[in-house]
Amino acid sequence: MNEILEDIILEWRDVDISLNKWYASKHWSFRNKEKEFWTSLFLKLLPKRLKQVDKYRIHLRYNSRLDPTNTITMIKMCEDCMKKNHYIVDDTKKHCKGIYIIPDETMGKKHYILTMEIISYAIEKNKPHRA
Repeated sequence: MNEILEDIILEWRDVDISLNKWYASKHWSFRNKEKEFWTSLFLKLLPKRLKQVDKYRIHLRYNSRLDPTNTITMIKMCEDCMKKNHYIVDDTKKHCKGIYIIPDETMGKKHYILTMEIISYAIEKNKPHRA
């Protein structure tokens, strides 16, 4: 396992979307509205960043009615938000080194904690290096 340089922790309660609900929606407008909602939520939760993340792992610890794999929609929308807003270089397997979903019944109902473990930062291009 790689050393963790830093964690980004996002925590929210009382809202979720399941993979089943996401796929059951037949109209693109529902999915678009959901993407906008989740992007807005994640942007409010994300700390300001100076360095772009290159390699990372994601852990989602949660307690809700959702099956573990049904939570993946929120993870994917978080990654997409982070990519679009330049928090991460990309969400391909070259950069994402693992996704872990951990049900935790000791947490409150409809409670989610997403932790991004930063393994490395992107090398800044076109900037002079100081000795």
